[in-house]
Amino acid sequence: MAENPWLVVRAPVARPALRLFCLPYAGGNAGAFETWRAGLPRAVEVNAVQYPGRRERAADPAPRRMTPLVQALEAALAPHLDRPYAVYGDCLGAYVAFELVRRLERRGHRPADRLVVSSAVAPHRAEVEPDHSGADDATFLAELVALGTMPAAVAAHPELAAAALPAARADFELGRSYRYRDAGPIGVPVTAIRGDADPHVGDIGAAAWADLTTAGCATVTVPGGHDLLARADPGLLGAVRSALLGKEPS
Repeated sequence: MAENPWLVVRAPVARPALRLFCLPYAGGNAGAFETWRAGLPRAVEVNAVQYPGRRERAADPAPRRMTPLVQALEAALAPHLDRPYAVYGDCLGAYVAFELVRRLERRGHRPADRLVVSSAVAPHRAEVEPDHSGADDATFLAELVALGTMPAAVAAHPELAAAALPAARADFELGRSYRYRDAGPIGVPVTAIRGDADPHVGDIGAAAWADLTTAGCATVTVPGGHDLLARADPGLLGAVRSALLGKEPS
């Protein structure tokens, strides 16, 4: 199969029992999933999604609206849906993952076996994101550090920060412009994961993902804050592993 610029697969599996498509948080990239391969069953192939506008795709325009992004992801992932698969998304990536799973299901593709989301209030309960479009670089960088989506060391490094800012700003515009539109529930089981110290996602907001599926929803709380993925929290990966193995609490 030809190389796909949307997918970073560090350890391809010849005949995976499951492909896991992973979507990062706002300002993140495929590198957020570098360590996941070692923490999941050998038969699971980790496919980290690399959005345009970052790392090796830095020259491509970063997406700023949900619909064209999900349309592009549908085209990119379609050749890889010949095996069972799950979709994982963190924070903003959770909403991209939900819209992607919904689009794939309703356009006749093989449906996902599971949707796993973390650090995200269900989209029909989410508040409008703050508008950071007018913030200067220093203020915006401080916000990224506070949210845990950018390490303080990167924000303090002028060249690294300058390289990361355009994609991060595009992601926040994407998040602010996104609105959930009710088109009925999906038929895919959902696992919603939150950190017990997350100030942005409470039990009610996480549990509300159950409203969006007819196939059941498990909510899992692990130690940590809003930046579970950015900090490579082992509790998060353990919860993802359990969800994929069907061993999560009901």
